[in-house]
Amino acid sequence: MEIQRILQKFDRLMEDKDFNEAETLLEYWITECEQAGDKRNRFTLLNELVGFYRMTGERPQGMKTCEILMNTVSDMDLEGKVSGATAYINIATAYKSFGYADKALPLYENALEIYERELEQSDSRLPALYNNMALTLEALDYYDNAERYFKKALALLITQAHTENEQAITYLNMADLAVLKLGIEESETMVEEYVKKAYELLEKSYSEENSDFKMTAEKCIPVIRNYGYFVFANELQKFL
Repeated sequence: MEIQRILQKFDRLMEDKDFNEAETLLEYWITECEQAGDKRNRFTLLNELVGFYRMTGERPQGMKTCEILMNTVSDMDLEGKVSGATAYINIATAYKSFGYADKALPLYENALEIYERELEQSDSRLPALYNNMALTLEALDYYDNAERYFKKALALLITQAHTENEQAITYLNMADLAVLKLGIEESETMVEEYVKKAYELLEKSYSEENSDFKMTAEKCIPVIRNYGYFVFANELQKFL
């Protein structure tokens, strides 16, 4: 099985928003893997299917696929391995998007233990996990712990090259957290600081070659505008 060819076709279908065909593609090849006894590629495709249902918001199918992937991690003896931790993160992220942050947190914690043990500090997967942890803690009203993980993410991101986009998103997440934790008036100074840093980072990251900039800016501009920083938002809009 040419798994990369399948994944490339899936990506093209998603770009074209042909979601029915994308779902059919994954389900077909998962069945083919099961019939061939190909556990490794089935595992890869199940991870993609969990992400697909998270993105499309199909909760019943998503929850069922999360359960199948959890069982697959156990069946393949991946519980203590990086690949198993990555599956935990995919499942946890789906759980949170479906409104089950309480179910997501233990899985993030399991993944955290494995990642911190197995990955180098330069690995981009660590700050991504810290950010996911922070957002889940925030959803559960654990604001102090959420702030701690946002700061852990930033501490790593600033040591890694070409992470301005990720840093900007983290700062805006911290602005949202500050408002939740302190209220609009008490958080005003912090929000101003975080929004300004996010704007500066996005401005710095812009280039014709930076394919991620547009997607990041499109997410960040409404947040910046929502906080009343229209000049920053309009300046970023010029890059799009």
